[in-house]
Amino acid sequence: MKILEDWVAGLRRRKDTLAARPGVLHSFSGSLETAEQAIRLGFYIGVTGPITYKDAEKRRQIIAALPLDRLLIETDAPFLTPVPQRGRRNEPAFVRYIADKIGEIHSKHPEEVAAVTSANAARLFDWGD
Repeated sequence: MKILEDWVAGLRRRKDTLAARPGVLHSFSGSLETAEQAIRLGFYIGVTGPITYKDAEKRRQIIAALPLDRLLIETDAPFLTPVPQRGRRNEPAFVRYIADKIGEIHSKHPEEVAAVTSANAARLFDWGD
């Protein structure tokens, strides 16, 4: 986190527009404290297939504690295939299972999760209209 903090501080000193959206912590598997620090720095938190695994309760608790507007759904294909496709080669079509799980965790409909996380990606990558 120190490296990321220093990097973002440098972006802010230079008034670089990237400072407002420095990136995503891909396939996040860290602590709640680390996720909260990253969000304060402007990062998004990437959620992948392991959120659906039966032994991932701690990961689900962390995602439950984070705001939906800072989450991204990631495929990580061909790896980290979500349940119920686990054991198969991962593919982008399987992100719906991640959206389903985030919806369950945040008590939101999967379509709402998809809309919010898609808007998050558009902001992060500056896709515009």
